[in-house]
Amino acid sequence: MLEEKYFKKNETVSLKILMLFEGLSDGILVLDPDDQIIFINKKASEVLGWDQDKINRTNLKALDMDQKIVDFITKARNEATEIVEEIEVDSWLELEAIVKDDLLGIVIRDIRGRKKAQDEQKNSYESIRNLNTHMQLAREDERATLAREIHDQLGQRLTGFKMEIDYILRKSQHLESFVTEKLRNVINQIDRTIGTVRNISRNLRPGILDDFGLLAALEWQADEFTKTSGIPVFFQYLGEEKQTDNQKVTAIFRVYQESLTNIMRHAKCTHVNVLVSFGNEKIVLEVSDNGQGFDPAILKNQKSLGVFGMKERIESIGGKFEIESRKGQGTKVILEMPLKMKP
Repeated sequence: MLEEKYFKKNETVSLKILMLFEGLSDGILVLDPDDQIIFINKKASEVLGWDQDKINRTNLKALDMDQKIVDFITKARNEATEIVEEIEVDSWLELEAIVKDDLLGIVIRDIRGRKKAQDEQKNSYESIRNLNTHMQLAREDERATLAREIHDQLGQRLTGFKMEIDYILRKSQHLESFVTEKLRNVINQIDRTIGTVRNISRNLRPGILDDFGLLAALEWQADEFTKTSGIPVFFQYLGEEKQTDNQKVTAIFRVYQESLTNIMRHAKCTHVNVLVSFGNEKIVLEVSDNGQGFDPAILKNQKSLGVFGMKERIESIGGKFEIESRKGQGTKVILEMPLKMKP
């Protein structure tokens, strides 16, 4: 029960309110300015492991209380405002402090069920993220294999056809002119097809990424972007490139490709700046344009999953991904990738 001095004019109403508190599923603890317990309901006493009948008018200092709860009460006293925190003692509790005049009320909620649901959701999300990472690795392996097959098998066969036709033209002295012309047209068609095959192979998996490393691949992609879009790229790098996990190299390169593609589609810019910094502990890639920019808030509501996919791809292997933009002031993509995998 509350001490008599805390009753208002209508004692009957106060008693009814206290009876209502007794039936709540949340714990209620009320302290006076000296941290003496002037009310505690059944639920609070059960959660805290106290005997409800024996602790009324008991000072908190005389009780065995978890330090986390003591710290919360101290904080509520010092800030003199309503605060809510989650703490883990024997189980998970949510504490809400309510300051009124010279009284401090503590609402105690058992949130084990909520925490269990959150843990299950987190584990489910991690499982999906790991599956997605595994699928990306599998796709990259398939793309690399397919790129090699297309380049080596189809490219070589087309080159063989070209050589055979060229041999016929050189050895046959009496072919009619229209036949010679047709054969030369076939050679030109083969040359164009070989070029297409090489482009397909590079798009699937640039050989330069595996043969010469990340820096060379980024520079090559910048040149390809300029050839396609006509937008110049000012490419800079700092530091010395270090041997990096292939999964991370691939993720950086794919997000870089996607960033340039987005610039070509949406930015309406006149140039692009690319800065790659190779540090002892991480690689930082910045891709910025001087285009029309946008309000980053729209990314939360966009139906397109492109940006979310880039962010997820980088963060799933321990990196950081961020987009900075303002209308009329261009856009910057910032990617940070640690050189060492998380334990």
